[in-house]
Amino acid sequence: MKMAPIAALLLLITLTGCAGAQFRLPAISDADVNRASLAVAGEPSNLPRHYRTAAENREIVNRVAARLEAAAPGLCAYAHAPRCTFNVVYVADDTVNAQTDGSRIEIYRGLMEYLDTEDEVAAVVGHEMGHEIAQHVEEKQQNAAIGAVLAGILMGGAMVATGYQDPDALNNSVGLGASVGALSYSKEEEREADLLSCYLLARANYDLQKAGRVWVVLSKMSTETHASMFDDHPAGPERVAAWDKAIAEVEASPNKLPQE
Repeated sequence: MKMAPIAALLLLITLTGCAGAQFRLPAISDADVNRASLAVAGEPSNLPRHYRTAAENREIVNRVAARLEAAAPGLCAYAHAPRCTFNVVYVADDTVNAQTDGSRIEIYRGLMEYLDTEDEVAAVVGHEMGHEIAQHVEEKQQNAAIGAVLAGILMGGAMVATGYQDPDALNNSVGLGASVGALSYSKEEEREADLLSCYLLARANYDLQKAGRVWVVLSKMSTETHASMFDDHPAGPERVAAWDKAIAEVEASPNKLPQE
């Protein structure tokens, strides 16, 4: 009985292994992460806040969204994205966050207060656009469905084999499978979204160095230095290091398109 969730987890990891990044991610070493950690540590501990009106924040977000969307078609076509329009909205909420459900990108006031330049806002919006361009939301939904089915099959098989029926255990196993399926390769997807954001910003003529400060800011909000296996975002210094590598790749790319 106790082996069924474990078996579901192992099988899930195997079967969802094909849902990794579509584009080659720049390699980062421990030395790269250590250098990024030192850079983050050198930043002031008290992050400056920028208190703008709702109208000012909305204007910045709308301007960034329009500029990035205008630069996106070439990248969307290259990534075989089914659409290349984005619904980007400003949310007057103190949550430090930005997110997309695949149809609507939200950037919150709580995060905007820590962003100094339009380039930094562009990095955040570009990251969420990157998720949509790479169809990560659809992949997560598919993995969740696969995980739920596999876990249910394995738990149901165990119940038949033992003759012990436990509906709660079956429901819990299905929930566990769905959760694990939705998390599969999510760190790769986050890094891919950052990479696509870097290319998108370059195509929109944003300053990539200035834009990268946003990952330093987010790093200052976290005590992590390395991401664990099931974290859904790379730890701060890893993200800073990956962005620096992405900049180098973008600058070396003649057509401003990532390597598959």
